[in-house]
Amino acid sequence: MMTPFLNNTKSLTGRLALFFISLSTVVAVYSYLIFFAALHVSEDRLSAQRIRIDLNAASHRFMAGENGKITLDTLSNAYNDLSLLPDFINNEISEKDTFLNEIGEYPNSRLVMKSEYLLNGKKYPIVVETKVDELELTSEEVVIVSALVFSLLAILLFSFGSVLSRLSQRLIEPINQLSIQLNQNTRNTHQDFIISDHSATEFHQLSQQLNHYRHEINDLIKREQAFARYTSHELRTPLTVIKGSNTLLQKTDKNAFDTRQLNRINHATYQMSTIIDALLSLVKYEKNQDYSPVRDFSQQELSSIIKQNSTQAHEKEVTINLHTHSEPKVKASEAVMNMIIGNLLRNAIAVTEQGNIDIEMTKNDVQIKDEGPGLSSEPNMDGHGLGLLIVSDLCHRYDWDFTLENNAERGCNAKITFNASQ
Repeated sequence: MMTPFLNNTKSLTGRLALFFISLSTVVAVYSYLIFFAALHVSEDRLSAQRIRIDLNAASHRFMAGENGKITLDTLSNAYNDLSLLPDFINNEISEKDTFLNEIGEYPNSRLVMKSEYLLNGKKYPIVVETKVDELELTSEEVVIVSALVFSLLAILLFSFGSVLSRLSQRLIEPINQLSIQLNQNTRNTHQDFIISDHSATEFHQLSQQLNHYRHEINDLIKREQAFARYTSHELRTPLTVIKGSNTLLQKTDKNAFDTRQLNRINHATYQMSTIIDALLSLVKYEKNQDYSPVRDFSQQELSSIIKQNSTQAHEKEVTINLHTHSEPKVKASEAVMNMIIGNLLRNAIAVTEQGNIDIEMTKNDVQIKDEGPGLSSEPNMDGHGLGLLIVSDLCHRYDWDFTLENNAERGCNAKITFNASQ
């Protein structure tokens, strides 16, 4: 797995620079070594070719009658009498019939070649020695040549650096600019994305599309805010009328049947009001859950939710058992918690014909276990329907984990795990 450093575009410029510098250094060293290796080989081949020419000239002179030591030029001497050779040369070649190599140390080194020439059917030795140091580059000349080579390599490094800088400005830096703006303007959706003018055309197109999508999101948010404001008023007004009328009717004389119907109207009105509050909290962008205060989800609040949503349980004689171990902390309002727990509880009651429903609350989660038939591939219109979609959306809004799975024995287990950071 690659490390974050290798995956980070902000460090890509530095990594490319390191790569180009390393590559340039390798090329520089390799070029320098090849250059001087070729230079030394050329010097050696030139010196060897020159001494062979001197050997041929000396052979002709010895065959013409000259003997002993003869001077070919200011650099080279030839011998057909080995006793006349300098001792450091004679010691190296006396036991050899042919020889071609450099003998001695600078500044007294000599390039020596030993061979034979034929005179009157008899072979005679011939040795030519030349001052090879006079033919090769001096230390000062080596420094000058090295400076020239490294100057050319420095130009190469500068060229690579220029290419890298242009690549960074056109291909890498725009990505970093967009990334920084995305992180800094997470909540400021009115700020447009801006990149440098010398960026590649595709990045300008990308920034334009991002700005287009951001403007569309802003328009959508405005419509949602307007919907939340208008819907809140339009829905609450008739509910207030229903609640007021129901209260007046409850004050009049009525029989047992009318009382039950009025209670059902009152309960349905309260439930609808709670649902409206919960649903509107999903579309009110200005009331984001990050700004909501953290509060305790108490046993009393949970008991109240159970009481408000257990009418069908009493009719079916299903027993609801509450087990509270601890009270969790949440950011959701009472209406949202009523919406979530109420939906899950009503689903559990709808699928349980008889038996128990166990509700267990701890510091980290709330679980509702029913004794119904369990989950199946066939959709159930009485439970596990649209309400679960709403529950899932609300849990996602508050960063909670929601799971629904079959129990080991029978029934389902609906579990909400709260965010530990709350």
